Amino acid sequence: MSGTVTITGISGSVNFQHLKVNIAPFKQYILVSGLFYPDDHNNYQLSGSFDKYVQSYVKKIIQSQKGNDFIIYDVNILAGTITKTEYFANSSPKKSTLTFDKVINSDYVRANNSIRFENNSKKIISKTDVYKLIEDIGTNNPNTLQEVHVFSHAYWNGPILVNTDSGGGDCDMRKADFTSGTINVTNFKNAFTSSGFMKIWGCSFPVATNALFSKFRNNKQYSTTKTIPDSTIFSFVPNTFYYHPSGSLPVDLTPQINGILGTTHKVNDSIKLTFLEIKKILAYNYLSVYAGVIAKKIGIKVISALPATYANIDPTFHIAPSTMANVTFYKKHLDVKIEDGNYGVYDESTVQSLEAI
Repeated sequence: MSGTVTITGISGSVNFQHLKVNIAPFKQYILVSGLFYPDDHNNYQLSGSFDKYVQSYVKKIIQSQKGNDFIIYDVNILAGTITKTEYFANSSPKKSTLTFDKVINSDYVRANNSIRFENNSKKIISKTDVYKLIEDIGTNNPNTLQEVHVFSHAYWNGPILVNTDSGGGDCDMRKADFTSGTINVTNFKNAFTSSGFMKIWGCSFPVATNALFSKFRNNKQYSTTKTIPDSTIFSFVPNTFYYHPSGSLPVDLTPQINGILGTTHKVNDSIKLTFLEIKKILAYNYLSVYAGVIAKKIGIKVISALPATYANIDPTFHIAPSTMANVTFYKKHLDVKIEDGNYGVYDESTVQSLEAI
């Protein structure tokens, strides 16, 4: 599927001087299913993958692209397969599959009160294989990649495909991939069509960051129904910025504030912040998560959970109602666009706008 035309016969004039042939380029899609890796939600057992969400989205693509030529890559980490299916307007689909090692429960080991995949003798599907798919398209068929979807658990640092530690043998997608030379930025960007995008379907929920945002939202000066001038002063009584997690000691949130603003507030101080300073804190978090780094470094659109928002998966992926107040904050006061499922848009124009705050 190369987008070329072969002329096998000509009847009449062979003067092509004024002839224009418009060929609609085929589109490509990459869909990745991460794992329900062992944790306290599944009794510390590997309990499957997000493949059902991939298959549901495959049906959506097929329906929307009916009558066109297109390609879908189904990246199934659990099964160890990357299946390329070429769909044609006038003939049957053509499939080819790359095989890798499967992931099984015994590949996970407990260390330091956590369970991680640690079977480095296996060749399983990793982030490097996903990135290579994208870069190869950028090299061989540029401007044809329409969508990349990662259905998996995730956090602020990126999608958790397998649940590995950083360093050697790391399989999980992390924002450092885009700042350390792991990615060929040119080939990565060239892969996408002008309207192409990535979508990260999992969470982006640092608990302490959500606690900090809630302190701002609970202040009497905050509003979701009117514009708040940047000069508005938000006053906080001493000890406001303690977060009290259940069953744990209080957490001091002022280092988050000071680290971003360059201030020296102490948790037992009376603290005053302008709304502009509060917006700077939210903007910093937007720019610092995995999706924000891609939007800035690569210059493509990424759809992802906004900072301090949590994704539910039943019956389909969507941002949890319990964290919608943070979505509203970004939409109302930082002009971040919101798409289906209440996921935020990370793109060049928004990055530039928030960097200027």
